[in-house]
Amino acid sequence: MAIIDASAWPVVRWTMPVVIPDEEADDLLAAFDALLARDERFALVFDGVERPEQSSRFNRLYKDWSKHRRKDLGRLVAGAARVEPDEAKRKALLGKLINATLTAFIPYPFKVVGSEAEALQAAKDWLRAPLSR
Repeated sequence: MAIIDASAWPVVRWTMPVVIPDEEADDLLAAFDALLARDERFALVFDGVERPEQSSRFNRLYKDWSKHRRKDLGRLVAGAARVEPDEAKRKALLGKLINATLTAFIPYPFKVVGSEAEALQAAKDWLRAPLSR
């Protein structure tokens, strides 16, 4: 299974695996760079684990990458929805996102939803909305 699947463009699925091997970290970020290089708005649907475990290299690279791509992410990502069917986990994630420190790092709308249908509806809504940035 691909981690990043753009086959339903402009809705892009990012399925986070439990572990991202060190040797795959650069390729994963290059794949996301390729999405940004399209220079077209898109929406993200996240599923899988919240953060990959034992993937310190990827986590470090992703943090730096996000800082350097912040402007492009804010301009091109219409929004992102994370699918979390488990209500308790969803509430825990929502609690984390309310934290102003964390939300300050996300340059696009972000929500945690309970189903694939909700995520796709949010993506469609964001993509139809005019740019407000």
